[in-house]
Amino acid sequence: MPTTVLSVGDYDPSGLSILDAAAEDVAALAEQLGGTPPVVKRIAVTEQQITQYGLQTAPQKRTDRRGDHMAQTVQAEALSPTQLTDIVRAAVEEAVDLRALAKVRQRSERERQKIQAKADRLR
Repeated sequence: MPTTVLSVGDYDPSGLSILDAAAEDVAALAEQLGGTPPVVKRIAVTEQQITQYGLQTAPQKRTDRRGDHMAQTVQAEALSPTQLTDIVRAAVEEAVDLRALAKVRQRSERERQKIQAKADRLR
């Protein structure tokens, strides 16, 4: 299963180009090390979320010369903490095998209990 990197960023040329540049750099490093590049997925802010949540937009900053011109931009902070939590939770749940995670947690708890029992006997 490949590694997945989830990204939250501003919906503006800089926010989009930062993600693109980081994804390229990480992919190049992974390949140099003989590994598999991660899947990079932008989970917020997206065009769909701007419409869905009625996020406040602003014109592109004149100083932002990265990428294509965008008539409207949105800062990640426009998402409420609840909205952002819901978005991140849904993306993590989609990316993680929750059954496998539950099994690992159960095994870890059993091992913790065994260690605790041994430590208690040493007292």
